[in-house]
Amino acid sequence: MNVQDAIAPTKQDRYGYSLERRRKELAKSKNNPASGHDRLMIKGQVMDLEIVRVPIGLPKYRLSNGRTASLQEEWLANNPDQPDDFFEKDPEIWAAQEEQHKLLKELIKQEGLVDLFKDATQVQVNPIILDENGFVINGNRRLCCWRELYYTKPEEYPHFSHVDVVVLPHCDDKEIDRIEAALQIKKDIRADYSWETRAIMMRQKQRLHKLDDNEVAEIYGIRKADVEELRDMLALASEYLKSRGIENQWSKVGDEYAYRELRKAQQKIAAAGDRELLKRSAFSLIDDPHNAGGRLYTVIPKIQEHFTAVKNKLAKAFPVESPVEDATTNELFGGAVPAAKPDMSIPLAAEITKDENTAKARQIIVEAIDAEEELKREKKAGDALLSMVIAANTKLQAAVTAGLRPESSVKGVAAQLDEIEQKLEQIRNWLAGKNA
Repeated sequence: MNVQDAIAPTKQDRYGYSLERRRKELAKSKNNPASGHDRLMIKGQVMDLEIVRVPIGLPKYRLSNGRTASLQEEWLANNPDQPDDFFEKDPEIWAAQEEQHKLLKELIKQEGLVDLFKDATQVQVNPIILDENGFVINGNRRLCCWRELYYTKPEEYPHFSHVDVVVLPHCDDKEIDRIEAALQIKKDIRADYSWETRAIMMRQKQRLHKLDDNEVAEIYGIRKADVEELRDMLALASEYLKSRGIENQWSKVGDEYAYRELRKAQQKIAAAGDRELLKRSAFSLIDDPHNAGGRLYTVIPKIQEHFTAVKNKLAKAFPVESPVEDATTNELFGGAVPAAKPDMSIPLAAEITKDENTAKARQIIVEAIDAEEELKREKKAGDALLSMVIAANTKLQAAVTAGLRPESSVKGVAAQLDEIEQKLEQIRNWLAGKNA
């Protein structure tokens, strides 16, 4: 029997003891002298909780952990044979705990935690936070990292055979969400959430605990408007992934700012069909941001700014048939509008979404924006003379209003006026030549 077989927990104990055994072990640990205390805000009160030491195999991962919310959805998309509630049905199930460990393992690889703790001098500093049933509220990534090291080479990492924990008093789900959110602002090997993970996490909490936007905003310390914005951005991103046949593949969602700017741009367009065309046009740029003509967060607003030109150029490149009028619908709304021009935006949006058309559509959109921006630059250059004369006149008016005072110095003023008169003469002569 080698060292690892002698020390490492059995397969069933690797990702958490049974509920009954966890409760017994946690109760027993309270009889040991505390190695310190951790101060937490719980139910509006500051509490000093005892730090106790437990076997590394004891805790179970909290499957509704915010950091893995998007990874879980992507896992489900890649494993369609599994039920949608795989991570929600029963957190005690070993298979769900094992998959959660694998998801956390991906996170700690990205964040370099394994490389950090491979150094044997790097030991646990802050305790892991458990609820009363031994589920990890804060510290899932660290626990995963230490388990990877200890289970693989227990003889090299004996200091991870046990971990320091504090156990919360009884709390409802909403309070645990609040504690989890508050703990994330600590600097304990903290990794920022991606925007889509934040949004999915909030959506998950709302669904599981039936929270309204105000409650979510209060828990996570943000504004209600921020909750609404993230939800709208997530809906756009979800639609983008679905339209590309990669539903819930959140690692492929792309730039946060693209969806933020798309949301703003859509709000500036009234017609539903035009909003759809704008959205599909933006999706074509998100597909290939390197050929979008600039950074997405600056290009996407320009689709809206030059929407008429973009729409016209797309309509020429992709001729589509007018949508067939629905007589029943027209009758419900008082009949068809006489001489109304059919809205081509919806069929055009569908056309540029086709796989064979997206690259061409992207090129046309970028070229249309570039052409309109060039016209803007030319117009700005043409208006430069008037703009600068207006600015000079404004300054002179201010000089008359505020400068003609007894205490004002006159040194150098006459020389400046002579120069101004010379320039005015040049401008007048130029204007006379232009008007001749």
